[in-house]
Amino acid sequence: MRKYKKYITKGIHEPLSEVQFHKKAPIKRISMLSKKIIPESKIHAAVHFVDAIDKKISKYSILHKHNVDEVNILLSQNDKLVYEIQLDDEIYKVNSPATIFIPKGVNHRADVISGSGFFVCLIMSNKYNTS
Repeated sequence: MRKYKKYITKGIHEPLSEVQFHKKAPIKRISMLSKKIIPESKIHAAVHFVDAIDKKISKYSILHKHNVDEVNILLSQNDKLVYEIQLDDEIYKVNSPATIFIPKGVNHRADVISGSGFFVCLIMSNKYNTS
């Protein structure tokens, strides 16, 4: 028996509009709920495949908060993926590569402005815990 096989989780393709706090957007998303495979896991991971080159993508994320910490990672080959990140009342324009730490209880949202690449979301729990 291979004892580490249980630590590899296949992602699930899902429309962004089916994700809590999000509206329909032309962004492909793969979700990895590691808790389904590994009971002791506390991380929900999702990868958003973003292509906003020559396209206007309307805001799709709704201001919300979790009762667990979250980490967002922006990656692109040309360092030109740009997001608008709101943390409580503060709004930032963030260019890739970048990491955004969102402490539990902080209202937040993230919306693409331009570019292409990957938006990786790590929520430090197996559920979308909100408060």
